[in-house]
Order: sequence, then structure tokens, then C-alpha cells
Amino acid sequence: MKKGKAAILTGTFLVVALLLLGGFNLSKPRILVLHSSDRNSSTAKKMDEGIQRVLDKNRQPVSVRRHYLGIDSLPDDDHREDAGKEGQRAVWQFDPDVILAVDDEAQEYVARRYVSRARPKVVFTAIDREPQFYGYAGAANVTGIVEVLPLDAIRETLLQARKGLPARLAVISNTGTTGAGQLRQIQAFNWAPHSVVEVHTLDDFASWQAAIQGMAGKADALLVLSYDGLTVRPKTRESAAPATVIRWIEANAQPLPIGIRVDYVEQGGGLSVAPSSRAMGEAAATTTLAWLKAKPGSPPPPIVEGSHYSVAIRDAALRARNVRLPSIYIEAARLNQLYYP
Repeated sequence: MKKGKAAILTGTFLVVALLLLGGFNLSKPRILVLHSSDRNSSTAKKMDEGIQRVLDKNRQPVSVRRHYLGIDSLPDDDHREDAGKEGQRAVWQFDPDVILAVDDEAQEYVARRYVSRARPKVVFTAIDREPQFYGYAGAANVTGIVEVLPLDAIRETLLQARKGLPARLAVISNTGTTGAGQLRQIQAFNWAPHSVVEVHTLDDFASWQAAIQGMAGKADALLVLSYDGLTVRPKTRESAAPATVIRWIEANAQPLPIGIRVDYVEQGGGLSVAPSSRAMGEAAATTTLAWLKAKPGSPPPPIVEGSHYSVAIRDAALRARNVRLPSIYIEAARLNQLYYP
């Protein structure tokens, strides 16, 4: 009899403990980190590092889930729309208090659908388009960090690389949402003493090759914007691997190529000056936690601009072009583990 009562008490205790644990987990604020790219993307990894740094210091219990759309590597709108639907399903299943949406595609295909709703809140980060493009301006449930390309730093780097001479600058990009936002910033910037002489927005690798070969003798530097999702040829769905694109550019472009993402160098490029994904991740996570801790009905934190950037260098590629940058560039790349011999 005593054993039976003990078993009943033990079972009751376990049930109560499980109910309390379940209630505790349900009561924790939920954050869905929604990436535009896939989980293997260098940019996504650095963004996650920045987010995790802030979460590791946080004492408020939160539940965090990550979803990777992989949109930036998909070859056409049908596949991107399908990925967007998977992202919306992840929102429905997790029912987050906050969507922390990374890069423009996450806004375009998922996060913008929740504007002006009571739930969830939206914290965007690393967007190149203006917040109003997604309907975010003035929305009571949206805030975030706008990605500002380090164009001042690129302008100075061009002068260093060319020993003070102004450059004729060509620009190339795909036609995706991120590339379009990057291009708007570039076209609005005062490049003096340099000048932008060519702009190409193309969605297949064969067209990129033709455009870059045509720059010989016409441009001194080439700013490489978004290159994800390029197809091998027009009207095909076969994707061109980013590393293949980058290595071809380095081997064949006469103008000095400069990337605006650190993975341009990680995958074979010579030089990039890029917004810091890690810093934007930290800023977005800090904003998210502060908003979760605010009193109900509090206005969103203000939208801010990301101001930190990283330098990545592959020294062999620059030496092959007889480009020598001051040692402070080398040291900046080394400090962020973005220097390659």
C-alpha cells in the first residue's frame, strides 16, 4: 500500500513539474531570427555571432529559433516565393513575439506582411532599401538597423590603391532586392574625385562576363555588389556558384575589383570593404531585448543606421595587381580574421 501511495505521489510530482516547466517555457518571450540566406552563408554566421553575443549576456529568459530562407541563392521568383511561404509557416508555427529579420529578402518575402499588426513585432537589420519601401516608416510594431555601405571608406581605399589618382569606377550587380538597394546608395553618393562611368544590373554569369570584359580600358576599378542567385546563362535555372563568379572576376577583370561583402574575399577575391554583419547582429539583438523589456504599449526604439565596417584582404590577389595598401588595412583585416596571405 505504501509503495502504491509513493508511486502515486511520485507520478503527481512529475506531472506538476512538467506542467510548471511547460508553463515557464510558454511564458518566455519568443524571438524568431529570420535569415534571407542559408545557414552556410558567411554573412549569416557572422550575424548569428553578433546576435548570440548579446543573448549570452542577457539574464531575461527568452526562447530563440532560427529560420534560414536561402532566398539569395535561388534562381527565380517561383523558388523565392516558395521559400517565403516556408518562412511564413515558421512564423505561424513558432508564434514569436518578435521577428528579427535579416537582409532585404527576409523583409520582401516575409516580415513586411506583419506591418501594423499587434503581434509580432518586427526588428529588421542589414537592409539596403529604405524602411519605407517595405511599409515600415511610422509603423508602431517595427524598428531596426539600416545597412549603410561604407562608401566613404571605399572612396579613400581607391585613392590609397591608386596612389592618389582618381578612378573611373564601374559597378555590377544582380537585379535582386539587396542589389537594388545597394545600387541606390551608390548612385546617390558623391564619389569625387572619382567618377562612376558604368553601371550593370544583370542576372546571369555569361552577361556578367561580357560586361566585365567590355570594361577593359574604360574603368580603373570595379565595385562588385550582390552576385548571389546568378544563373549560368540567360533563361536557364542552372545556378552559377558564387566562388566560381568571384574567381573568374579576379582572373579576368582588368579594373581592380572591390567587394562590399567580406565573403567576396573569403571565396577568392582580393579586397572588400563591407558593413559589419557581426555589429549589426549585436545592434539588432540589443534593440530586440530592450523592446521586449519595455512596458506594454511603449513606442518602438528609433530606427538607426549601421556605422561599423570590416576590411577583408587576400594579399596574393592584390600583389598580382601591384596594389599595396597601408599596413593599417592589413592590421584591420587581421584583427577580424579576414586577412589571407
